Amino acid sequence: MGKKSNSEPRSLSLHFWLKPIIFLTLLLALCLVPLCCGVFTKTVEASWFQILALTLFMCTIISVCNKLTDIFILRKKESGITWCQISIILVAVLWIIGFLLIFNIQKDSRYFLAIGIVGTMLGWVFQDTLKGVVAFLHVRLNHLLSIDDWIQVPKYNVDGEVKRITLTTVTVYNWDTTTSSIPTSVLQSDHFVNLQKMSDGKTYGRLMEKAFILDTSKIHPISTDEAEQLKHEEEMRHLVPEEEIKEGVLNAHLFRLYVYHWMMNNPHVSQLPRLVVRWMEQKETGLPLQVYAFILDTSVTAFEWQQSLIIEHIVESLDWFGLRLYQNPSSYDIHSCMDCLANNEVTKRKETAS
Repeated sequence: MGKKSNSEPRSLSLHFWLKPIIFLTLLLALCLVPLCCGVFTKTVEASWFQILALTLFMCTIISVCNKLTDIFILRKKESGITWCQISIILVAVLWIIGFLLIFNIQKDSRYFLAIGIVGTMLGWVFQDTLKGVVAFLHVRLNHLLSIDDWIQVPKYNVDGEVKRITLTTVTVYNWDTTTSSIPTSVLQSDHFVNLQKMSDGKTYGRLMEKAFILDTSKIHPISTDEAEQLKHEEEMRHLVPEEEIKEGVLNAHLFRLYVYHWMMNNPHVSQLPRLVVRWMEQKETGLPLQVYAFILDTSVTAFEWQQSLIIEHIVESLDWFGLRLYQNPSSYDIHSCMDCLANNEVTKRKETAS
């Protein structure tokens, strides 16, 4: 016999529907037992029976709707507010109305004050749930979020695809293969970013924003020999106008021009909505050169690959212009300097002795 397939849809699994079956069974038992005992009419008139039947009915509807929501998610047919989610809200409202009618709660009733206090306490306890329902309606009615959207919620370290949206929670499958479940209210009260349109190629690309801090001690006007050497570089001929490469021009200026034109001619970089290569404010560590561009390859792997290639090329081209990146001295640099000083001191002693 072949291996049993595990591809059976969850919608056909008995275990998947276990909770709704249990609630439905309890509801039927609640109605059938008094009927079989011949006390159905008397039992139905009891308040405890009515509220219990109403509660079981509500639990059954909510449980069935949750399972149907899972099926809609699996089949990717949940693009907005579904009838299941509307039904959950309606049945909760009907339960409250039914509770008030069953116990005849009116303004002059002796239970009115107690119900008001209990209602206030429940509202305070379940305020996050109520906020989640309001946030769910806001997000879905305005089409701000859908299944399989790529979102980022920096406050909760969430970065991945949305796999489930309910009235109270949003489940996200992160890129590090972990799963996060955040309250729906977070999407209204806190900042979140939806990257799906960018991922689908409906924008100009994915933003790359990097700053390269240059050592200002290496910035200088180029000499005639340096100008001639740059003119013979194959990359320079096609990207930097020859009249720009002349004696007395700052090497940093030519480097900025080269990076800008190289990015303009890169087939993986979009020229829209903007492509900026600019000097930023001078820092103690050096002069930052910012590259602000949009890469057309928007998937995570392709974007990071193209971004790395761009960074590597920019770092490589620094040497052509006699520039270098700034780096704080490391323990290795200090140790090498001390060795150099020690060797020089020994040499001077030998020369003095001779």
